[in-house]
Amino acid sequence: MSPKFRHVPALLAALALLQTPSASAAPRVPEVFLPGLVSLPGQEEYRIAFTPDGRTAFWGVGEELFPVSRQATIVYSEWRHGRWSEPRVAPFSGVHSDIDPFISPDGRRLFFSSIRPVNGAPRADVELWVVERRGNGWSEPRHLGAAVNSTSDELYPSVDACGTLYFGSDRPGGYGIWDIWRAYPRADGTYGPAENLGPAINTESLDFNPTITPDGDTLLFASIGREDGFGYGDLYMAERVRGRWRPAHNLGPQVNTAQDEYHPSLSPDGRTLYFVRHEYEPEYLPADLFHVRTRGLLGPHVAHDADADSEE
Repeated sequence: MSPKFRHVPALLAALALLQTPSASAAPRVPEVFLPGLVSLPGQEEYRIAFTPDGRTAFWGVGEELFPVSRQATIVYSEWRHGRWSEPRVAPFSGVHSDIDPFISPDGRRLFFSSIRPVNGAPRADVELWVVERRGNGWSEPRHLGAAVNSTSDELYPSVDACGTLYFGSDRPGGYGIWDIWRAYPRADGTYGPAENLGPAINTESLDFNPTITPDGDTLLFASIGREDGFGYGDLYMAERVRGRWRPAHNLGPQVNTAQDEYHPSLSPDGRTLYFVRHEYEPEYLPADLFHVRTRGLLGPHVAHDADADSEE
């Protein structure tokens, strides 16, 4: 465990006292999320996910950018006595390389990506796993199976309320270097074969980091190399209408910059967008997590309680 987690400076930790677990006061312009507690100097932060009540947060951390080191750990923090607790390593993480936590809308399952043995056999590729809620803890990790996983990398799982799984992969058979794929759940808890989301979502370049809303009709993701991009990597949104995905559109300059934006996720109420921003120029700086309110950015249909924003 990095010493950064053991000693949070008192002044910076005090900032956590001002935060609310619902994150209802997200800024109109993106700001670093919980500097000194979640976003730490000299450390890479990755996707953040919250339990349905918003009182426990899981996210990934690493000393180096994941594609370089392929090492990461999932940590978590709990909202207690009006403040977020100091991050601790998640009980199912800390031994192998783990990243990309996502909590199902009902809070019963936590999906993640990992480089760990499968049936005792070491693996070098990243695959998809899940743990299930057991009282106040989690079950042992379960591999999502060969119908979903391949010998290529599978990253960034998310599921809608029906359990449909979305993820990114650089496996053969896609439209580009990285594509977004989908798999439907079976009655026995396993998943059927993965299918490509098609050209409305995927391009000849890199499309990855999918986050699906609980209703399954809005998809957030990151993409690199599109003509309408603002920088290295941008965040996009696509909507499904009558069962068909409409072409994705760029979230615009309120979020996207000349730097690298990736790893989008949403608060449980849909009112806050979280994402990672990484600066490479004029100097390399480790990534931080940012947050911004979704109203006026993603549209009121994304939020579970859009009317609550009307007083702002």
